[in-house]
Amino acid sequence: MQTKSSRQKGAALITVMLVIALVSVIAVNLGSKLQMQITRMGNLQQAEQSYWMWLSAEDVLKEALKRELNENDGVANNQQSWASRTGPFPVEGGQIAARVRDLSSCFNLNSMVTDEEDPGTLERRKRQYKVLLQSVELDEYQAQGLTDSLVDWIDGDTQLSGSNGAEDPDYQGLPKPYLAANSLLLDVSELRMIRGYSREIVRKLRPYVCVIPNETALMINVNTLKEEQAALLTAVTEGKMSLQDAQSFLSNRPEAGYESNEEVDEVEAIANVKSELNGELSELDVESEYFQLTAYIQWGDVEMKARSVLHVNNGEVATLYRAMGE
Repeated sequence: MQTKSSRQKGAALITVMLVIALVSVIAVNLGSKLQMQITRMGNLQQAEQSYWMWLSAEDVLKEALKRELNENDGVANNQQSWASRTGPFPVEGGQIAARVRDLSSCFNLNSMVTDEEDPGTLERRKRQYKVLLQSVELDEYQAQGLTDSLVDWIDGDTQLSGSNGAEDPDYQGLPKPYLAANSLLLDVSELRMIRGYSREIVRKLRPYVCVIPNETALMINVNTLKEEQAALLTAVTEGKMSLQDAQSFLSNRPEAGYESNEEVDEVEAIANVKSELNGELSELDVESEYFQLTAYIQWGDVEMKARSVLHVNNGEVATLYRAMGE
């Protein structure tokens, strides 16, 4: 038979064991939270380091663009150092690679909105864009619909730009409704919000199109176009220059490109097209102002893809836009 003293000792022992168990649980939880906090802080440190590596790549590119374009009076070509893909370069704790794209070697989607007092230019842009869309194997009906819906997305009004356009009512009726932006694009990825632009269509367009923030001009630098982008010449000439002729023109360029627009105009293929267009082919150029840096950064466990749009103006280079991810 247990005495009162024995029962008290047993209860005390159980209490001590419960306290030890409780402390152990608390210690394990605290240890787990501490480990999570350490991991989180490590990830933040790696992300911050990746960010500064991105800005460093920007600074290197700015200096290269400033030097080379100043030395060549603004003329850009694919023989200049900025045009080559660089890296990956090893750095302590990771690596970085970079690719630079001349945004005058692609169709600026923001050029699809123009001054309301100049409707002729808008109609010309629409014809050019339709030719480009058809060059990536879209039929005429699809090309018309995609052209009209893009114009409606970026123009400042709520009026349909054509019979196949899309404004607020078309987006408000969706399962997850939203409104048309009625403003210029900042990134090509925004196309996925516009009616008709499926993932597959955007994938086909990416090699040929780009977005220059707050810029509605369309300029195509014939020096920096790649031969596989010959469809852009067919587009800006509204189909007057065949794809075969465009490829031939690009493959027969001088190694360092043309030195002036006058030199380009003297090329027989260009002169013939300008004649068919009554001299209207102002989109072709040999100078470039806007460039996009795409940086691929791996530091520690963090992998990051980042983009910057740079503007060269009066001998200086400024960053217009930054974005991370796809």
